Formats: sequence, structure tokens, C-alpha cells
Amino acid sequence: MKFGYIIIIISVLYLFTAVPYADTNAHNIKYGNKFLLGNENLLLNEKDKLTGKRIALITNRSGVTADGKFFLDELIKSANVVKIFTPEHGLRGDDRDENFTDENTGLPVISLYGSSKKPEAADLADVDILVYDIQDVGARFYTFINTMFYCMEAATELGKDFIVCDRPLMPDGNYTDGYMLDENQESFVGMIDIPIAYGMTSGELAGYINTEYFNNDCRLFVSRMQNYTRETDYESLDLSWIKPSPNIYYLSSALAYPGTCLFEGTNFSEGRGTDRPFEYVGAPYCDGNILADEMNSLGLKGVSFEKIDFIPTTITSPSNPPKYVGEQCSGVYIKVTDKKMFEPVKTGIALLVSLNKLFPGFEIKENKFIDKLAGTDRLRIAVQRGDTSDEILAGYKQELDNFRALRSKYLLY
Repeated sequence: MKFGYIIIIISVLYLFTAVPYADTNAHNIKYGNKFLLGNENLLLNEKDKLTGKRIALITNRSGVTADGKFFLDELIKSANVVKIFTPEHGLRGDDRDENFTDENTGLPVISLYGSSKKPEAADLADVDILVYDIQDVGARFYTFINTMFYCMEAATELGKDFIVCDRPLMPDGNYTDGYMLDENQESFVGMIDIPIAYGMTSGELAGYINTEYFNNDCRLFVSRMQNYTRETDYESLDLSWIKPSPNIYYLSSALAYPGTCLFEGTNFSEGRGTDRPFEYVGAPYCDGNILADEMNSLGLKGVSFEKIDFIPTTITSPSNPPKYVGEQCSGVYIKVTDKKMFEPVKTGIALLVSLNKLFPGFEIKENKFIDKLAGTDRLRIAVQRGDTSDEILAGYKQELDNFRALRSKYLLY
């Protein structure tokens, strides 16, 4: 009997300590096996969290329900939303990175991109709870996760509640890769000590941030997705496609992004101003046939490379103007053939190594912005030194393995 009591006590203690933040959402029989986004679960099953609270919603145009309805519009029907905070690219994906009054709702909108990236005490004086609902793409340099970090920090400092409406991962749920963040490379494209591809949902990442940075002092609640696992394929959910940011045109763009965004630190086009940003990559000095042959010879998993010619055009989003506007570029189309096998960071590194080897015109920008994107100067140094891809990958294997072990404590699915 005594042994049985001990087992019960241990089991109870585990329930309260195993997850470092609120583990919500027992299976809801009413909705059976239906998939629910975190925002839908909040509205259907956890609305009591919002009762009597003054709410600040942190969102953008990607904050929609499964059928494409704007979560903001749904939330204000039954809850007291008093203001909106927006990340980079603004509320409706129009790069309106300024404070204004939203014409549709009459609510004040406060931009958290530009000179002020963190809510000030005055901004939260009339707020009880912050609700975060933004789709990200699982890459450290995607600035939306840093907006979440700053909002969590402000909520912690001012004693406000913080709810994350969880959303599905676009890459494979088990995929992690890339360098960890060196302290001297911190910036708004790299604030959190995670690898380039970190393999966590927004809710899981929020738990990581709360424990690793805020000593669990943030009053965090994750409104979890229902009927979702790490093996769930994003496309199988049949969600309305909303571009999470202006240059992520398709799911395939989001899959390639963690690797090809590194080209922002080089004179090689990452495809902005083309039909497929981050999938079409090239430059005037490149020979696409040579590059495609080289890349296909490497036997990278889940991807093939096709020669492509393109002429970049201007785009409306000003934050990262296209390279080589109006110039003929040659390069490759990064064609993902198997989403679960594809390794975008490894692919991006292999492209950097191949460009440095094959084309004298290839350059890493003198401002060393690639160090901010990679999270370290080691990638730049290794590429310029002529290291192979295998040597580069081996150089961060141990730190990545250490992260994977740590990450496992924060997984909800």
C-alpha cells in the first residue's frame, strides 16, 4: 500500500512539474477529432480566460481561423479588445509600420517594428492580458518571434497575463538545424538562443522563453491546438493560405526560407522580385546550368535543382528591396520534392559553399550581415576559407545536439 501511495504522489507531482507552463486542453469530446487552431480553441473552449479582461491583441494578417476569418474580427464579437500591437509588415501585410487607428475596428494600432519594438508601460496601462496570434515559419531570423519575446518581457515586468494562440509548424515538426546564437551577434534578426531552424510551435517556443529567460515569471497560458501532432503535415490541415509575410508566397517559399534567407548577407539574389522568392535564387554572374549540376551532384535529400533565368522587379515591401532589379539573372529553382526529408539550412550552406567555389563574382557583403543571420561569424569564415559543407555542419553538431535535448522539455505535441 505504501508503495502505491508513493506512485500516486509521484504521478501528481509530475503533472504539476513536467511542463514549465500551463499545459491546457484535455481532449474535448464535443469536437471529436476535428483539428482546432489555438485561436479557435480559445474562442470555443477557453473563453473564460478572457472574461472581464481588457485585451491587447498582438497579430497581423496571418492571424486567421482555419476558414480564413480574421481572428481580430472574431475576437471583438465576444471579448473586450482595447488595442492592437503589430509586428514587422503591419496589421494587414501592407508594411504600415506606424501607430494609427484601424479603420475597420476603430481600435488603436501600435507598431512594434522600427524605433519601438517593445510595448511601453503606458501602452499596457489599460490592458489586463496580451493575446498573441501570428503564424511564423520556424526560423530564428523571422522577426515575429522576437516581437513575441519583447511582449512577453513587457508582460512579465508589468504583471500582465500572456496568452499564445498556438499554430502549426510549416516545416517538418522534428526538423532542427543551424548554429546557435553567439552573444555578440544579437540583433532583431537573432535574439533568442536557438538554432536557425528550431522546430517548435509558437506556444512551445513561448514556454522555452519563459523558462530560459524569465525564470517562469511570465503568466503564460498556451491555447493549444486540438488534434495536432508533430507528424501532422501542414498541407493536410487544409487551412486557408494567408501569406505570413509579403515575400512568403507559398508553403514551399516558407520551407526554403531558413536556408536561402542567408543570401540576404551576400550579393546573390534570394529571389525577391520574382514569382517565387526564396525558391528562385541567382545573380548576373552565375551560370544556372553549372550551379544546378553541382547542387544535384551533392545528393541532398528531398530537393532537386533546376536551372532558372529571371529578371527581378520592384516590390511594394520596402524593408528588403530586391537585388538586380531589371537585370538578367541566372541561377536555380530550389524544388522541394519531399517536405519531411528536405533540410533547408543544410541546402543553404551547400549553396554558399558552391557559389564561393564556382563563381569569382560571388561575395559576402562587407557589412557582415550574414553573421547576424547565421548567429555567428563562423559560417562566413568557413565559407571564405573554402571549407566543405560537411566540415561546416560538423562544426556546430554538438551545440545543435545539446539544443535538441533541451528542446524536448518544452514540446507540447
